[in-house]
Amino acid sequence: MATRTEVIDGLESLIRESHRIAGALTPGQWSLTVDQDGWKGTEMLAHVAGVGTLIIPFLQALTSAPAGADAMGNTDINAMNAGLVSARAGKSPADLAAEIDTAYSAVIEHLRGQPDEFFEQAVTMRGHKDIGAGDMLMRMTILHGLAHVYSAYSAVFFAA
Repeated sequence: MATRTEVIDGLESLIRESHRIAGALTPGQWSLTVDQDGWKGTEMLAHVAGVGTLIIPFLQALTSAPAGADAMGNTDINAMNAGLVSARAGKSPADLAAEIDTAYSAVIEHLRGQPDEFFEQAVTMRGHKDIGAGDMLMRMTILHGLAHVYSAYSAVFFAA
């Protein structure tokens, strides 16, 4: 199970890598398509920033759902993601990295106040069934976010 320390370390990595990539790519590189849905690098970073603003309410829903119940229920993930990205249209990579820093730093502070049992509590969301909340955070927040950040780097690599 992912511990508080591991989750916080992962969130700090996501913040750090967001800042690193924000300053590493040219405007042309940011405009490359980075995923199968056609998102550009800046849209991918906007998605990560938007997700950061939802983590604390998501955790509250996740940990208060009845055992085995899908905390996302009938949420339209595609519509939610489109809204997160469109709300950040036109923001620079530096602005998006700053938003990631603010949002995920707030999550870190929230997690510091949680008891150890919080990270062990079994939760369910979509295909992830009865896993620890710490592991869910690791999968759906940290690994998910880092994969998106690195997709912008990968697009540059494969465009050469």
